[in-house]
Amino acid sequence: MLRQLSRFYDIDSETIEKETKRYDSVSINNTMIYEGRMASIYWSCLSKIFNDLAPDFRFETRKNLSYSRNMNASDEINALLNYGYAILESMIRKAINSIGLDPSIGYLHEIAPSKHPLVYDLQELFRYVIDYSVIELLETKLKKSNFIVTENYHIRLRPKTAKLLIEKIKGNFNKRYQFKNKQHTLDNILYENVKTLSNYISGKSKVLDFNIPEMRIERVDNKEVRSKIMSIDPQKRKELGINKSTLWYQQKKIKEGKEIKPYKKTRVKIE
Repeated sequence: MLRQLSRFYDIDSETIEKETKRYDSVSINNTMIYEGRMASIYWSCLSKIFNDLAPDFRFETRKNLSYSRNMNASDEINALLNYGYAILESMIRKAINSIGLDPSIGYLHEIAPSKHPLVYDLQELFRYVIDYSVIELLETKLKKSNFIVTENYHIRLRPKTAKLLIEKIKGNFNKRYQFKNKQHTLDNILYENVKTLSNYISGKSKVLDFNIPEMRIERVDNKEVRSKIMSIDPQKRKELGINKSTLWYQQKKIKEGKEIKPYKKTRVKIE
């Protein structure tokens, strides 16, 4: 996801690529070290994007990273992430139950009473969908009025805000990707990967190989396009034959950090 986001946001793609090449061992200890290092880079990049899109929300860190839900969010970004992860958790739980696995027996997360570590384990494969859905929602310029502050100063989503986030998540899980030589929705791919684990546990398959398609962000307003639009002055606009109000509107959205959809005429001219 970071590779895709680097096409649209100002994040350090070179460091990302450098770190991904450092993984050279399958030992548990080295894997955990690698995961920790990549998690630090990941959240550093996301924090920058969050704060660029919504500086008033003052996001600092994702607390209690080891748990799927943190109900006592102290800022708006964490409130959005909490709600999104709860939706993802219910999707994973539904897949586990339909296949017949025991959610109380996991591999990475602690096995404890009232916990469902297998749900939390499998959630890790698709957390990025929630993270990107939150970014998409922040691009619509949410305000503090879109949230509720409880008596204990915890942040909650207003019903309309929750509905908007659900729509973003649903849209991303309904996107189709190439999977096993066919086009499948990401929702169906989630189910098939849980089924893969079940086949491995039951002995139907000797190899455990999760198959997650590489994320794809389908937008035309990458950093290069945005930069070209912002560099157009009145004289250049006239030379290109672009309408004054069209250019003003596009530049305004770019300044606000919103997604833009350049008209075909505009896109052809700047390219």
